[in-house]
Amino acid sequence: MTGPDLAIQAAQFYRQLRAKGITIRSSIDLIIGTYCIVNDHELLQRDRDFAPMQRFLGLRLV
Repeated sequence: MTGPDLAIQAAQFYRQLRAKGITIRSSIDLIIGTYCIVNDHELLQRDRDFAPMQRFLGLRLV
């Protein structure tokens, strides 16, 4: 599910959100969200960490 390219993209997303004052609490959530964004997948979830990723990064949630 992950590799160097996805990890770098996740770190970039983390920095983008931190610049807006948002901290994602779980690095696993960040990896999952990044995977879904990069691969254009919808994510079925129940975790508040994904809401800012939807709002600012384009994560598609079900």
